[in-house]
Amino acid sequence: MINYIKAENLKFKRTFSRKMVIFVPLLNIGFSFLMNIQFFVSGTFNWWSIIFMPVMIALFCSLSHQKEKKASNYNGTYSLPINLVSLWYAKIIIIMIYSLLSQIVFLIFMLLMGIVIANFSIISLSTITASLLLWMTSLWQIPLCLFVAKRWGLTIAVMLNLIGTFVLGVMSASRSFWWFIPWSWPIRMMCPTIGIHPNGLLLEKNDPLLSWLVVPPTILISILLFLVMAFLTSRSFAPLIDYRTKKQGAM
Repeated sequence: MINYIKAENLKFKRTFSRKMVIFVPLLNIGFSFLMNIQFFVSGTFNWWSIIFMPVMIALFCSLSHQKEKKASNYNGTYSLPINLVSLWYAKIIIIMIYSLLSQIVFLIFMLLMGIVIANFSIISLSTITASLLLWMTSLWQIPLCLFVAKRWGLTIAVMLNLIGTFVLGVMSASRSFWWFIPWSWPIRMMCPTIGIHPNGLLLEKNDPLLSWLVVPPTILISILLFLVMAFLTSRSFAPLIDYRTKKQGAM
């Protein structure tokens, strides 16, 4: 499995995907700084959860697919004596790592902002927790976007994740049925950690959305959904494996 992961990482060499790890967090911070410096921290995490993070994940997945398609339209991959399901998992793991790196870069940029601007306290246990929760509750999007990008292309993958988050996620994150809308989970995690409402406004003290009780079950269902999505989408390679095995057996 390690060799599959190394091979997938090499495919990202000298690509825009690696640049996005730095570019997207920087773009998010710059955008939030220009929009409203008074609520910089809350605004940055709000935009990060509802626009920049979902779009970045979809782009990671789409560019991974395009790399394979431009190389040989998967013909070279399918003809090799490799485990295609392991290859699919390796793609997921690499994007997980790049997504985590983007969170680390994001926090580093936020730390630098706090150093450069006097009396600008940004990095704290809450912001670090918010970044980690945002990453964990967004993992399930990776196998979904990989599957959609391979089946229908970059535009559909990006639009699906953007609309799913910006429309379904924001609308349901403060409602009682938010548990049933996975796109709302990362947004909902920003409520207790950063103290911001899904609509971008700061929460008042004693607001029910500030409760941390929702965090453990959300982490659990996010990981479970991620595992289920990874397994189900990997099955898209099963017919190819069956066909190749039958063909080799006939020979």
